[in-house]
Amino acid sequence: MDPTIFASTFTGMVIVAIIFAVPILAVIATMAIILAVVNRRHKERMKMIEQGMMPPPPRKQKGNYYGLMITGAIFFAFGLALVASELASRGNDFKGGFMFAFIGLAMLACFAIIRAARKNEPADKSDLTSPPPPPLPPQP
Repeated sequence: MDPTIFASTFTGMVIVAIIFAVPILAVIATMAIILAVVNRRHKERMKMIEQGMMPPPPRKQKGNYYGLMITGAIFFAFGLALVASELASRGNDFKGGFMFAFIGLAMLACFAIIRAARKNEPADKSDLTSPPPPPLPPQP
């Protein structure tokens, strides 16, 4: 059957709609979860302010850079696998393999640079001590 004819049938339209609906719904669900978490934190802070308590300042979070290492290693391995498969099949198209391999190498280089920079940073003294407890609400 010709793919253009199949896509115009009802079954083909349903299959195409399902294929595109899954990633769209996943993005919408992720955004809804993030919005709910942010909204809950905001309501908690506002309730503390209404009760006369001082909410703690938001903590500065340092990003975890190990995701770069993992992603870079995966891309590099995938690129090398593509290059090896092209060599084994005696093909002459290395573009895909080299592209993934170089993306992986770039991510691994970013990981190494960030790791070296973080080692040279002075230790943050505010993280070692716990913040003072919030003041008690006024007593009537």
